[in-house]
Amino acid sequence: MVYQKNFYQNNALINNLLKVLDKFIKIHIKNQVNAGASIIQIFDSWSGLINNNFDKYLYEPTISLVNYTKELGVPVICFPRGITDYNTFCKVVKPSMVNIDYNVNPKNIISGVDIPIQGGLDPQILLKNKEILKVEVNKYLEIFRDHPYVFNLGHGILPETKIEMVEELVKIVRSFK
Repeated sequence: MVYQKNFYQNNALINNLLKVLDKFIKIHIKNQVNAGASIIQIFDSWSGLINNNFDKYLYEPTISLVNYTKELGVPVICFPRGITDYNTFCKVVKPSMVNIDYNVNPKNIISGVDIPIQGGLDPQILLKNKEILKVEVNKYLEIFRDHPYVFNLGHGILPETKIEMVEELVKIVRSFK
């Protein structure tokens, strides 16, 4: 493959790449549903790097995948990590649920997003002590008390995370009232 220094200036390359990705991601989604998946999450860990033309590079490709997944009768969660406008994303893309990353202020997102929200906790918190963990977890649970919410991290568990902290996290979430 030839390295394209000015990737964003080559519309033909971008369009072809997006078509190929769309085709193969849909095959993967279909295989997951056929294997019994009852919900699909579209992880776009690089969304925050898109700095222009959101319609072409973020919204249109994601809408295609969301609509396809919904046509299969399966709800779809979107994780557009790093974006700053979740409200517009949700209104344009229309996922069943949105997953937020740990750079999102949970108090700001709750007022503008009317679908269920998932995630948000910084995985670094699991590297702290149990007292800090409890405060931070309860902060999220309290903020989303009256909004449909699935507790989750704002990205994956770090390799150095101790299993005891994960167990404590689960205990805190399960005991929240």
